[in-house]
This record gives sequence, C-alpha cells and structure tokens, in this order.
Amino acid sequence: MARLFLLTLIAANLLITGLLTGCANHHGQAQDQSQTQAQSQTQSQSSLQAEKQELGAMVQALQQAIASPSPEQLEVIARYGTDSRYYVMVRGWLVQELSGIESQLAAHGDGAPETMRAKAEHLRAAIRRIDME
Repeated sequence: MARLFLLTLIAANLLITGLLTGCANHHGQAQDQSQTQAQSQTQSQSSLQAEKQELGAMVQALQQAIASPSPEQLEVIARYGTDSRYYVMVRGWLVQELSGIESQLAAHGDGAPETMRAKAEHLRAAIRRIDME
C-alpha cells in the first residue's frame, strides 16, 4: 500500500511538473509571437510613413513644377509623370489645371496675360511629354 501511494505521488508530481512546464512554454511562445507581431506592425507603420512622406514630397514638387513654367520644371513633371505608378494621377492633374487655364484664357480673350498663356503651353508640353514616354 505504501508502495502504491509512493507511485501515485510520483506520478502526480510528474504530471504537475509537465503541466507547469507546458504552460510556461506556451506562455513564452505567446509572448514571442506577440513581440514578433508588434515588430512586424512597427516596421509596417514605418514603411507606410515613409511612403506617405515620399508621396507628399512628390505632390509638393509637382505643385511647384506646375506653377512655375520652365524647362527644369518640365523635367520634374516628366520624372513623376512617366512613372507608371503615378502616370494617371499626374496626367489627370495636368489636364485639370490646363482646363482651368484654358477657361480663364477664353474669358480674357485677346487680353489674357502672357503668364497665363505660358502656363497653358507649359501644361500642354508636360502632357505631351509624359504621353510620349
């Protein structure tokens, strides 16, 4: 009887030790997984933030290039407008700007300022440039 009690006690001890070890390992794995997920999410957010900043810089550069007709600014527009990721956005923006300028030119008639005519020509040239490449 004492032998049976001793074996039962040893078996119970092994069972409890095994359960506690398994729980500790599972808890450690859960912490590792949550840390990995947190790191992945942080990297994803950093990447998204970098993309937002890059896109913001592109929009600002294009805004300046559209507002200031010159060969250098035409190159800026061409650089972004020929990128297949941004072509539709840039071309649509140029077309809308040109539409507004042409409307103003039509309203002014022959008395339209030369700067307005230059801007319209700049926008036409930019559209041709990105369409050709």
